Amino acid sequence: MKTCPNGHSVPDNAAYCTLCGAPILQAAQQPPVGAVPNQQPPYQQPPPYQQPPPYQQPPPYQQPPYQQQRPLTGFRGQIRSPGMVILLTIVTCGIYGIIWMYSISEEINAVLGDNEATNSLYPILGLITCGVFTIIWMSQVDKAMMEVDRRRGFYSESKFLVWILLTIFLGIGLFMVQYDVQSRLNALYEGRFA
Repeated sequence: MKTCPNGHSVPDNAAYCTLCGAPILQAAQQPPVGAVPNQQPPYQQPPPYQQPPPYQQPPPYQQPPYQQQRPLTGFRGQIRSPGMVILLTIVTCGIYGIIWMYSISEEINAVLGDNEATNSLYPILGLITCGVFTIIWMSQVDKAMMEVDRRRGFYSESKFLVWILLTIFLGIGLFMVQYDVQSRLNALYEGRFA
């Protein structure tokens, strides 16, 4: 028979005392026969405090590696009145609008320094494809203008869905594109906020 640390008799194969639940020490750990039960071992100095490792600190703020931050090129295009652009498009039955779309595509590409930001032939191909390429051009211009605003330090949301809905339901979507894009480019060329 073994004894638990509290002095109770327990069977030899028991790991815990059946009366008090105290863990049973192995034979090598049994206290001497004359020892007082529940005697605490002498005080030992706790181990020195270990500083936990710091959390992974992120590196200092950097631009994402997938795209380098490039400033605008400084190109300044022609300042046009947005209202006059719309009026000339109506008076010329859309011919001036196609010329305007081509020239705006070239200006946006020059401002961004990226010849593939917008495709200036899409408005012309839009005539042949019943406007499909014009819609693709509107999407490209929207993304390019958001990039221009981002490089200027502004946040702008996509307006493509609004332009498409106005085109489908009211037929004025392209006029809204002309007004919005020309106003934003004029603000860029004049150095003011849009």
